[in-house]
Amino acid sequence: MKILHISSDMHTGGAQKFCIDICNELVKNRDLEVIICSIEKMSEKQQIMYQKISPDVKFLSLDKVGKSPLIAFKIAKMIFSIKPDITHTHTRAQMFSALGLVLFRRPNIHTIHSVAHKETTKGRLRFYKFLYDFFNFTPVSISEQVLKSTQDLYGKKYVEKIDNGVKKLEKTDKYQETKEFIDKLRKSKNTKIFVSIGRFYNVKNQELLIAAFEALLDDETDAHLLILGSLDVVPAYAKKCENMIKTKSNIHLLGERANVSDYLIESDALCFSSIYEGLPMAIIEAMSVGVPTVSTAVGGIPDVIVDGKNGYLSDDMSVKSYKEALKKVVVNNTLDKNILIQHYEKHYEIKDCANRYLELYRKKL
Repeated sequence: MKILHISSDMHTGGAQKFCIDICNELVKNRDLEVIICSIEKMSEKQQIMYQKISPDVKFLSLDKVGKSPLIAFKIAKMIFSIKPDITHTHTRAQMFSALGLVLFRRPNIHTIHSVAHKETTKGRLRFYKFLYDFFNFTPVSISEQVLKSTQDLYGKKYVEKIDNGVKKLEKTDKYQETKEFIDKLRKSKNTKIFVSIGRFYNVKNQELLIAAFEALLDDETDAHLLILGSLDVVPAYAKKCENMIKTKSNIHLLGERANVSDYLIESDALCFSSIYEGLPMAIIEAMSVGVPTVSTAVGGIPDVIVDGKNGYLSDDMSVKSYKEALKKVVVNNTLDKNILIQHYEKHYEIKDCANRYLELYRKKL
C-alpha cells in the first residue's frame, strides 16, 4: 500500500509532529510505502521537524510561497505522479489538496487536530462538509470532545475517532547540557520547574500563563517557568507577553528548541493555558515520562487529564484559578509517575494509533 501524507508545512506544531510520528511508525511495515509532502517552502526553522523524519519515509516539498491558487494544480500534478492508494491530510492541506484528491478519486483521511469549528474559516468548513458528504473524504477526530464538535458541525454519521498517539520521549544528545542548565536553576530539591511548549499566539494564551505564574511567584514560591516556542508567528503578541514578565530571573523565554524532550524529562510539570485545543501531543509526550500537565480544561484535554489523578485542571480561565492549579504541583503533588506512564502505555502509544489508522485505510480502500 502506498500512503501519502500531506501537511501544509513542517513548522514545530503538534499536527506536524503527529504526521511525522505516524509515518515513522507506519514505514516499519515493509508492505507499506510512506510519503510525506509538505506544501509550504521549507525554511531553516522547519529543519527542526524535518530532521525527525525517518530515512525510510520519502519526503518532498512543493515550495509553496504566498497564496497563489496555482498550488492546487501543483498538488494535483504531484498526486497523479505518485499515484498513492490512499491520502491523509493534516491542517490546511485538505483545502489546498481538494482539487487533486477529487480528480484522483482515491480515499482521503483528514485528521482534525483541533475542535472542528476552529479548524479553519467558516467558508472552508462549508467546503469540507461538501467533501465529506459527496466524496470519499473521511474526517477523523482525535478525542471525544473533538468528535462531539465534528458531529455538531458535519453530522452524526461521522463517527471515526482515533486518539492521538505519540512516540515515547527520549533523551537527545543535548540532554546533559539541558540538565546542567536546569540544575543551576534548582536552589534545592523543592525547586519546581514548569515547562510550556507552543508558538506564541493568542489561542495558546501565554498571557494567562505568565500572569498566573507571576502571581505564584508573589507567594515567594521557589519555581521557574521555561517557555519554549517560536516568537515569530505573531510578533506583536509575543512582545506583549514578553513585556508582561516582571520576574525575569524566574520566567525564561527560550524560543524554539530542537530538544524539547530533554526539557520535559527534567521538568516537574508541563503547562497549557490555551483558549481552545484538540488534544495536544505534548501532554501525552510528557505523560510518557511521568510528567503531569497543568492546563485549562478546554477541547480534548479533559478527555486525557482527570484533575488530581494524572494532572491538574483549572476551574476556569481566570488568573486566580490557573494559579491555584499551578500551586497544586508545588504544595501537594502526590501524583505517581508510574501511573502516568501506565496510562500512556495503555491508551496513547504511537504503535496502537498507527495500527488503527492502517485499519481505517484498508476499510476505506
